[in-house]
Amino acid sequence: MAARSGSSKHPRLAATPASAQPGGGVVDDQGYLHAPLDVMRCVAISREEQRDWAQLMSDAVRTVADVLLGVDVAEYIRFRASCKPWRRATADPSLLQPRFFPRNWLVLDHEVQERDGEEMVRRNRCVNVLTGAAIKVRLPAATTAEQYGVIVTPAAEGLLLFHCRRTDTVRLFNPLTRATPAVLPGFAQQAPIRERDLHFMAAGVVVDAEAPDRPTVVVVVVAGSGARRRSVILCAKHGDDHWGTVDAGVVEVQEWDSLPPFQGGLSLMGRFYVPTNYGDVLTVELWPQPRLVYVARRDAPRCLDAWACYLMPSLDAGDDNDGMLMVRVYDIGVFHVFGVHLGQGRFTMLPDIGNRTIFLPALTLHSDKFPSLTEGPGWVHNNDNVEEYIV
Repeated sequence: MAARSGSSKHPRLAATPASAQPGGGVVDDQGYLHAPLDVMRCVAISREEQRDWAQLMSDAVRTVADVLLGVDVAEYIRFRASCKPWRRATADPSLLQPRFFPRNWLVLDHEVQERDGEEMVRRNRCVNVLTGAAIKVRLPAATTAEQYGVIVTPAAEGLLLFHCRRTDTVRLFNPLTRATPAVLPGFAQQAPIRERDLHFMAAGVVVDAEAPDRPTVVVVVVAGSGARRRSVILCAKHGDDHWGTVDAGVVEVQEWDSLPPFQGGLSLMGRFYVPTNYGDVLTVELWPQPRLVYVARRDAPRCLDAWACYLMPSLDAGDDNDGMLMVRVYDIGVFHVFGVHLGQGRFTMLPDIGNRTIFLPALTLHSDKFPSLTEGPGWVHNNDNVEEYIV
């Protein structure tokens, strides 16, 4: 909330204070509070020695920018917007690099029409799940939206996927920079899968250490319907003319299962992880060929009565859960939450989830940053629309 000034007049400096204040200031006989004399001297010096911050050394600009990027990519973008010299000294955040992904930002479906000069534009509310901050972002214009449709929710570390029906291409979209750093093939020619039978479950980005500026986009889809449903993981890079398939032959499947063995995934820090319905975790490896590899298995006997398993970010950098949690759904309203320890390949059941609210299949919020979550922290929502809880 902006503070309101009590007077428009500039108070004069009192020669003799009527009373000293705890912070070192003084109050004159008219009740005006003044800064200490040493502060006033600094203000006078700064007025005499005005600095041209646009001419700050490039190394210093990059240092400040890196610190802000460590806080959030939105702060980095605001910093670069200050002046042209600072933009020239720092890397363009529209590049397809993981450090510029808006991974803590969630674009909500609700949109408003606003006037931007002579043009009416649509803007969507975008919230930070870690801090509760909110901004408005401009998605592609309405005329473009007739050709582009969001096919995957922002599980790809805050990025969106749009499908252009006219050109049958998929575009990766950064809602904070409005850049489309990658153009991918469409699905019309994805034999033997028919486009109309695809149900998009999750998306992610896998970064190759040898080529960090050209990561691979991964999409988890469920193809078919009824008893013929099957899970498929597709992968492609910018400029590819078709989608490849990630080999999932290692995934164990029970003969009596009516559900595909996995139905989602989590993109996290340049890796993509897939949970199985039995409570295991696999990751996508690209070399020598795209395939799934187990990284964590449950020690306890598998509970075959579980409905599904989901992975979501833990949001706490200081925990030992390697940045992710697993939620196993056993029955209506019955959930078990586990911390995932990839380095040890194991899980730890959590007695409570702390200052978190979880919305399945892949969203975690810091509860205390959203006062509208009136039920408080520690809740897991299944099949609930998060926009009904965030105001």
